[in-house]
Amino acid sequence: MKTLQFIFIVFFLSCNSATESTDKDAHPVYVSPTIDKYGHLRKGYVRMPVSTNKNAIKNRNRSRYYYKTRGKYSHKHR
Repeated sequence: MKTLQFIFIVFFLSCNSATESTDKDAHPVYVSPTIDKYGHLRKGYVRMPVSTNKNAIKNRNRSRYYYKTRGKYSHKHR
């Protein structure tokens, strides 16, 4: 009986840890400066979260097209 309870607890804990994180949980991550194999310093930087949405690339291109062709950022050639 105790082994059955133990297996159930292990199974329950493993299911809880396997839940997927949503995009709302994502946040920028600071990547520390490092030195490469040639001795050059690689500067630290902030890595922004990447969307896991399957339409993310399509939406990004649509947004880029919109802002390049409309609004105050568009350059009108005379």
